[in-house]
Amino acid sequence: MTELKGKVVCITGASRGLGASIARAFDAVGARLVLASRSQAAIDELASDLKDAIAVQSDVRDPEDLERLVDAAIGEFGRLDIFVNNAGLAVYGPVESMSVEAVNQMIDTNLKGVIFGSQAAYRVMKKQRFGHIINISSVAGKLHLKNEAVYNASKWGVNGFSGTLAMEARHYNVRVSTLCPGGIDTPFWKEQDFHPYPEHIDPQRDFLKPEDVAHAVVYAAQMPEQCHLADMLLLPMTP
Repeated sequence: MTELKGKVVCITGASRGLGASIARAFDAVGARLVLASRSQAAIDELASDLKDAIAVQSDVRDPEDLERLVDAAIGEFGRLDIFVNNAGLAVYGPVESMSVEAVNQMIDTNLKGVIFGSQAAYRVMKKQRFGHIINISSVAGKLHLKNEAVYNASKWGVNGFSGTLAMEARHYNVRVSTLCPGGIDTPFWKEQDFHPYPEHIDPQRDFLKPEDVAHAVVYAAQMPEQCHLADMLLLPMTP
């Protein structure tokens, strides 16, 4: 497996939930971290708990912010080894009642954010002739799920974009991997006004733990360079 000690890892949406767990998992193996979030205070607090990390306020909906984020990583550490497009959100409900604001939020964050983040990272990695872009998608990017139409569309888009970028990037020794987890037990679920899953499902009991998904991200990053992990599906053992 590839040694990650000293590797420079940039993570979007790192302020809490899965993003914070991914940061801690990479920190545990000795990586140097660039934490990105719209909340400067939250990533400052997380960075202070890690061995070698900087915090850069960024909004993935703004391509200039993501260019600045990558520049900060290069400026601080001189290279960029791994870029994790983790930031995302969901609004659930019947498709006919989905507001324009909710549609734009999901497409701008979940899909455009991944595209813009990948572009910024890939420009550097292509010149370096090494690097690994890891996109956090969802099982919703492989299924048709009731009351998740727009969220599904954003994640299907991530999967399609990632697969094509992987084909282009491999010629420059840059890898692109996509992780598609099922439900994850994070504060995200407590903030939802509408829950799309059956009533007998308890997120705390039945969903994946963010720490377990974070370990899968690190596992993907540790794959030997000659191996190409294009797609990893992670499902909880729900009843």
